[in-house]
Amino acid sequence: MVKSVFLLFMLFEPQQVEQQQLQQLEQVNRHLEQQQQQLDRMLGILERHSDRRDQQNTLGTCSVEVRRVSGPDVLRVPAAVGAMVPLNLFSTVSRPSEVCLPAEVRVTASYLDAGDNLVCSGTVENIAIQTTLTQSVNLEIRAWNFREFVRWRNEPPQINSGPKRLVCMNPEGTAETTSAELERVVSARVRATIFPSGGSMSTTEIQLNLR
Repeated sequence: MVKSVFLLFMLFEPQQVEQQQLQQLEQVNRHLEQQQQQLDRMLGILERHSDRRDQQNTLGTCSVEVRRVSGPDVLRVPAAVGAMVPLNLFSTVSRPSEVCLPAEVRVTASYLDAGDNLVCSGTVENIAIQTTLTQSVNLEIRAWNFREFVRWRNEPPQINSGPKRLVCMNPEGTAETTSAELERVVSARVRATIFPSGGSMSTTEIQLNLR
């Protein structure tokens, strides 16, 4: 009887050992799969961060310089709606052109009283577009005419967007300035700024005496 039990034990023991080994192997495989999934997630996060850094580095490679071609830094403008001031610019943008171009030309105006206090200010975006690494941009400024404040004089004929309006907001930025408030104005500072697609900026300024 004892011999028979011993034989049965010897017969089933290898099977139990094999099952235990299989279970241990499955546990090891599951653990390895979990580690691989965690590793894949970490690699994905690192790759996304690397892509963002590469993009930021690419966007930071542009430089730009804009200058007025001619004329004094201070001009007197007659108190007339039709009075026009030329603002002729020459802008240079760095390579690579596929990253840095096109560049946006934006005009900002700040109107001041006799004490250099701000009466109102406004910005006209996308008044012109620079599409080559070097470009002349000739603008017309009508300081007394907010409705037709700035025009891209040498704009390509096929575009011909016409004059752009200036929305001149009070210092609090809550409303457009009124005619009564504009009576205090004695000067304006007009700035032209170039923004390449890949980052950076350059600004030039002219002061207009309006009284």
